[in-house]
Parts: sequence; structure tokens; C-alpha cells
Amino acid sequence: MTSNGDRPRPRKLLIVSGAVGVCALAAGVALAVTSSSPGTTLASSGSATSASPASGSGTAGPSGSQPPASGAPAAGPASAPGAVGGVVTDTRSNGTAKTSLQWPAALQNQIVTWKAGSGGAALTAVTSQLGNATQAGAVKLYPTMRLACTSLSSAIRTAQAAPPIPDGAMQRMYATSLAVLSTAAADCHSAISEHPEGDEEMAAQVNATLMNRAMDEFTAGSKQLYTATAEIRALKLPQ
Repeated sequence: MTSNGDRPRPRKLLIVSGAVGVCALAAGVALAVTSSSPGTTLASSGSATSASPASGSGTAGPSGSQPPASGAPAAGPASAPGAVGGVVTDTRSNGTAKTSLQWPAALQNQIVTWKAGSGGAALTAVTSQLGNATQAGAVKLYPTMRLACTSLSSAIRTAQAAPPIPDGAMQRMYATSLAVLSTAAADCHSAISEHPEGDEEMAAQVNATLMNRAMDEFTAGSKQLYTATAEIRALKLPQ
């Protein structure tokens, strides 16, 4: 006869195994939905300072072609293809997300002509300067960021004056994104002030509240810019 202390306890083991399985599933879900943002969020009040060599303050960081989504945005500037607000979505064969707008087949030649012309050149300049500004902000190179925001403002004005995208839906969202990014660039520039520090450095003082607002605007504008133009930027022009 088996004593109570020698009897196997399958029910208890089953419960423990089930608990381990639930923990593993929760960890898997957390890894699947967690994403990081390249931007930097400052405190809601107060200021931050940054210093950089005066001789290098006029050089913007490496250019970026898009914001992530979402992410990134973004502005992320710039998000990788297929990313919206930092979250990777299903992509088409050309690498763009399914959330991006498409033009009717009848407009194919007009879209190709637009991208090859001044409209496409202006779009490239906007995405490049947006990437410069947000990348400099992410690593707190505020003098560089201030210059990039000035260049972004100029690029946006050029894009707003350029021929419109032939597809109406794309153009409306593109125009909206440019307006939002224009406000972001202005707020970014206003948030950063510079003064000499020593013989070779420029120190930057940052209005954290205004910078936070600019970063929120960069994120919103970058998402709209991606949705409106991702398919155009992925379009390969004929050689």
C-alpha cells in the first residue's frame, strides 16, 4: 500500500506547468509588440544644454529618407521601409507598408514624371533634412539640430511651391504633412538658443516644453509624409 507521501501529484505538476506556459506566452507577446523610438523626449518643463565645436556646428548629421513610423517616424526622422510609427506592418513587394497610399494605374506615367522632376527633388530634400534634424535631436546635438531645422523649413517651402503630386489623395495628405512639419521645424528652431562657450565651442540651451511639442509634431508629420509618399519614394525611375 502506498503512503500519502509517496503518491505522485500530477494535478499540482500540471498547474505549475500551465503557469510556466502562460509566463512564456506573455513574454512572447511583450517582445512582439514592443518597439523603440529613435527620438528623445525631454522633460515637460525646464531646459537642457548641449555643447558642440563651433567649427562643426554648421554640419548636419547623415541624411535619412523617412520617419518612423512611426514611427516612427521620425520624425525619426526617419523610419525604415514598412515601418509606421515604429511598428513594422505587412509590406508589399517593394518594401512599403500596406498603409501607404497608391495611385491609379492610369496615373503611372504622370507619377514617374513628377518624381523625376522638381516635385520629386523637393520631396527628397524634405525627407533628407527631416532625417538630419531628428537624428541630431536623438543624440542631443542641438546646434546641429537647429541648423537642420532651418534647412528643413527652406526645403518645405520649396516643396510647397513645387508642382503637386498628380494623385489628389496623395497630394492632400502630402500638403498636410508639409504644413505639420513646417510648424515642427519652426518650433524646433525656436526651442534652441546658442551662445559661445570658450574659444572653440557653442553651447545650446533648449526650451524643453517647446522641444517636446516640436518632437510630437515631427512624429505626426512624419507618419503623414510616409503614408502619402512611401510608394512614390519606392518607385524606381527608368534608366
